[in-house]
Amino acid sequence: MNRHEGTKARRHEGAASPRLRALVPVCWILAALLPGCEIGGRGSHGADSARFYPPQPQVPRVIALGTLHGAAPLSQTQVDLALFLFGAEPPPPLTIANPTGLAARDTTVLICDNALNTIFRWDATADRVVEEVFDPPLEHPFAVDILPGGDRLICDRGGVRRVDAAGRQRCRYTFDGGEFRAGGVLAVAETVWVTNLARHTIEVFDLASGHYLRTIGAHGDAALQFKLPRSLARTPDGNVCVVDLLNYRVQILTPDGQWIRTLGQHGDSPGTFARPKDLAVGPDGTIFVTDAFAQRVHAFSPDGTPLLTFGEPQSGGGELTLPSGIAVSQRAPRTALKLPPDAQPAYYVLVSEQLNEPGIRVYAWLGTQAPALRAPSSAPASNWKPRSSATAAINPHWDPARCTKCHQTAGERLLPIALAESDRLCLSCHDGAQAPADPHPIGRPITSDLVSVPDGFPDIHGTIGCLTCHDIERHCDPAVRRPEINAKLLRGYDPQRTLEYCGTCHRTEIGERFSPHRQRDASGRVREDACLFCHTRRPEVTADGQRKFEPHLRTATSQLCLNCHTRHWDLSPQGHVDRPVTPRIREWMLTRELRRTHDSPLVDLAKMVSASQREPARLPLGDGQVTCYSCHNPHYAGLFPEDSELGTLATRPEERRSALRANWIDLCSECHHR
Repeated sequence: MNRHEGTKARRHEGAASPRLRALVPVCWILAALLPGCEIGGRGSHGADSARFYPPQPQVPRVIALGTLHGAAPLSQTQVDLALFLFGAEPPPPLTIANPTGLAARDTTVLICDNALNTIFRWDATADRVVEEVFDPPLEHPFAVDILPGGDRLICDRGGVRRVDAAGRQRCRYTFDGGEFRAGGVLAVAETVWVTNLARHTIEVFDLASGHYLRTIGAHGDAALQFKLPRSLARTPDGNVCVVDLLNYRVQILTPDGQWIRTLGQHGDSPGTFARPKDLAVGPDGTIFVTDAFAQRVHAFSPDGTPLLTFGEPQSGGGELTLPSGIAVSQRAPRTALKLPPDAQPAYYVLVSEQLNEPGIRVYAWLGTQAPALRAPSSAPASNWKPRSSATAAINPHWDPARCTKCHQTAGERLLPIALAESDRLCLSCHDGAQAPADPHPIGRPITSDLVSVPDGFPDIHGTIGCLTCHDIERHCDPAVRRPEINAKLLRGYDPQRTLEYCGTCHRTEIGERFSPHRQRDASGRVREDACLFCHTRRPEVTADGQRKFEPHLRTATSQLCLNCHTRHWDLSPQGHVDRPVTPRIREWMLTRELRRTHDSPLVDLAKMVSASQREPARLPLGDGQVTCYSCHNPHYAGLFPEDSELGTLATRPEERRSALRANWIDLCSECHHR
């Protein structure tokens, strides 16, 4: 039974006879006993999946425990057995389909299910999920809060209401001051705060009567201004956190609506947001924010310091694809994955996953001061694996039989390598062909206006070399395996403070950190050090911004970008990055380019494309594949004319911030012909 059939069946569930409902467990028992029968259900991630955040050998702070689905769906065997015994299909089991908003208090967790048009309740005492009943019924609920006495505040398409624990409506909250489209709801003392997506404000109502009291904020990007304010959460000291979605931040306000501080900004690194959706605050003051576009949860200390992220795709039992609501609970539902014996959670973080195995992802929060856990004995050590067919060299760094790849010998003794010879030796492999190329150019002075290499970092005649940053002596113990964290063996690297590592050399007190995307200095001159970050030599800077040269990129793949940036959420289930472009798509891309300068019919343009052997210029490819720089322009800081092939940029401010080469909807049309 698919999800849509299950939804349809649920609507008629009330018509099923009590006798049939009572006998459904019999179906389960018989189905389990009959030969060849099996209990239906979703597969779960194996217990040995990577589910520690950050991954070991770092000290874990978060452990993924699996997913709460409500109940496993019935197998075809169970359906057939019910038809045989009773002449009717069994009622569908309780299964979460599209969870959005969450709320937790004491032993109760409420789950808004937008697809099934209901709210589920997980009861910690009985460890089971039941469906709430409401009068009048809900209309696609998406946000909820629980009052101390058990009443619920609910946002749905019909507005905002207060209901008691039995589902009876007690009050409605209406706004007569203009457009009103609720985004989130929260009880604050004796008032109710509702984010208003239509006016980019927060509307405040009296909790008991429902009367409108006042408005907090306005449309804008300054403090106490919002662009699509969404979810709200309380801090232990009574303040209120607000997700400011299109300003890519969280604002913290006092209970009377005064601004205190802001967390986050636009970006794709931990502590910065792409599409913040919801937030929750733990009893220790830790702030958790779901990021739908970056597909993860950000954790901040009470003072706003980024701590870590968790739930990224491909991270095992806790991976997220489309996270939405989030809540903090002192209790956790029973899931497939268990805690290690020595783990002592401070509390649990529950996250709504809407797309990939929909349900509630459950994580144990160990806290920032938790003791180190024992590494599981089955956890394999990580060895180097080639990232692509172009990086096919056998890695000598973690093979004790291949020391002579780098070292000369005298008898059976390995001779040390002179520091001055180290760069030549490293680049004999790390040239992007035999092994991955390092994006950080060597040969720069160790001291400049913006850079100061610390003492103890070796230099080569006053310049930066490979061994300035990489402490490769650590791999010379034959028993050592390549670590999962800090695999490049960076000197002085603290995995708990990744955002601060750039400040090891770059002097942040006199300016922003180095960005290779700022290719001109204050006087307008081209900065060669910025060019050499991605190119092996400085390419020609053409006045008209047309592609007339060999770029000499360090690598043509997206790894060039992913050395610094992290992958973001992709609309395509298969992903775009590093996918080959078909001949048909390539022809359409070239046709779109020709239409900018030719008024010929499409038939004639197609003939011109067939006669052309060149590659697309406005959305460049990397070895015939889509790359990060196909859609994002690394030359966004005015190096080339804005409407040129090399300088093209989106016109909408939101998309220019991401350096997209065209507005989002137009960007799709550049490749996909409808």
